[in-house]
Amino acid sequence: MKDEPESVEDAQAELRKARIEAKKLERELKLARSLIDRNKITAEANDRLSRIVSEKKSELEKYMNLLLENCPDIIILFDQKGNIAHCTDAFLKRSRVPGFGMIQNSTYRDIFASRTSASFIEKMDSIFSGLLFFAESFHADESIDFGGDGKSRDYSIQVTPMTDETGRPMGAMALFYDTTEMLAAKREAESANKAKSDFLATVSHEIRTPMNAIIGMSTMLKSTPLSGEQQGYLKNIENASTVLLSLINDILDFSKIEAGKLELVPAYFSLPGMLEDLNSMFEFLYREKKLYFTPVFDKNLPAVVYGDEKRVSQIVINLLNNALKYTPAGGVQFRVSLTGENGDTHTVSIRFDVEDTGIGIQEDAIPRLFTAFEQLDLVKNKKVGGTGLGLVITKRLCTMMGGSIGIQSEYGKGSVFTVTLDFQTGSPNDLPEEKIIVIEFTAGEAKVLLVDDIEINLEVASYMLGAFDIKPDTAQSGAEAVKMAAEKHYDLIFMDHMMPGMDGVEAAALLRQGGSSAGSPIVALTANAVSEARAMFLSNGFSGFLAKPMDSAAIAECLLRLLPEDKIHKKA
Repeated sequence: MKDEPESVEDAQAELRKARIEAKKLERELKLARSLIDRNKITAEANDRLSRIVSEKKSELEKYMNLLLENCPDIIILFDQKGNIAHCTDAFLKRSRVPGFGMIQNSTYRDIFASRTSASFIEKMDSIFSGLLFFAESFHADESIDFGGDGKSRDYSIQVTPMTDETGRPMGAMALFYDTTEMLAAKREAESANKAKSDFLATVSHEIRTPMNAIIGMSTMLKSTPLSGEQQGYLKNIENASTVLLSLINDILDFSKIEAGKLELVPAYFSLPGMLEDLNSMFEFLYREKKLYFTPVFDKNLPAVVYGDEKRVSQIVINLLNNALKYTPAGGVQFRVSLTGENGDTHTVSIRFDVEDTGIGIQEDAIPRLFTAFEQLDLVKNKKVGGTGLGLVITKRLCTMMGGSIGIQSEYGKGSVFTVTLDFQTGSPNDLPEEKIIVIEFTAGEAKVLLVDDIEINLEVASYMLGAFDIKPDTAQSGAEAVKMAAEKHYDLIFMDHMMPGMDGVEAAALLRQGGSSAGSPIVALTANAVSEARAMFLSNGFSGFLAKPMDSAAIAECLLRLLPEDKIHKKA
């Protein structure tokens, strides 16, 4: 009986222990159930994610296939070995391949070896030569006959190595952009531009020939007795000739710029000297029109600068002429100032401002200001002559020199044109020696042959040579000149370039083959006074050339340089 309470106590203890274990098991069961639910949720989420990924992948593949099917450009994907892995339908169509399976695993060599250049194959070899890790993308312009029918097309090609997310090489992608029509359009535009430039140059050349006669005959007329009225007429002829020659020069310059043949000829020159010449020229012109002309030159301007003096002067002359034409009252202020040094004590920026009180320019017309053959406000400007090329040429010359041009204008009140150019500075010692040709000799014993198909040009040139006591023989064709020079020795031959039948170059070549004047110097007479013409004449055996219209100083220099010394007699 004594042991009964202990048994009860033991039983109660066991019961408590059992309850604890039951609660523990219950917690573990809950935890297990929680884990099972969580895993179930995760599994369901994974299933949903897999379905989404699969759907997205399927959609992406669908769009990729649509891209490959509809892309107008040829795209080819190559694997690491250079085999075709995929391509756009454009390639299949262009190559006339019914299906991708027919070319799958073909190499780039199988496709291109017989259809494009060896240099392109070599570039592709560099991609797949085992150095794919180090390969770089490359660009090529090639003509490719994808169809194998002899009808090649032009392509701009970009080949780029492909890598995965770890940087491991996977192959290469080649993109072929068809440029056939674009290049054809470019060639057509270039051809049209060349035709336009050639036409302008030819027309200008043809106009220069009669201009030579007009200016020459005016010079001849000056030396004859004239009444006051006749002198007035002659002055008008000379003024009109000067204007016409300026227009011709504009057209020639424009055609050379369009053709990319205008060259700058930089040298050291005196900036104050150039400005003083411009000042003298325009002071007279503005005074004639009853306008004021006020030059304002910065006292700190360098004395000597390096540049193309002729073209810098042309820029300023165009601006001052423009202001003169479009300013009916008031006048012009011409300012030249030093705007600063460009971090180099030997390089300076110089600003040229031409401010007028003229008719001004409407704001919406300013963008057309530098357009070729454009003259603004035709109603107001109907009495103003010109080609409309002056400002176009000015802008392009500024660009060629690395400078800039700008404008501020108020319609009805005036305009300010501003040109800024950079120059290297120099010293007076850098200036070239001036070659001043003074007519102080005669050459009456010299045997000279003049060749030109236009009689009036022969008359003008003969008159100009007469100032040196030279009485030239004349010929009006290349064939006649060759015959005369074969029978008689001439100390110097002046040969016109453009003649019907046999031109001057052909005639000179025949003269060199033999005859009495085979070794005589030949000087070309030409209106085509461009750098290419100079090179052409020299390479064809000419000793020099004179540009039409000719001037006495150029003729004197030519005679002194080419006539035998014993035929030159210095005047006392």
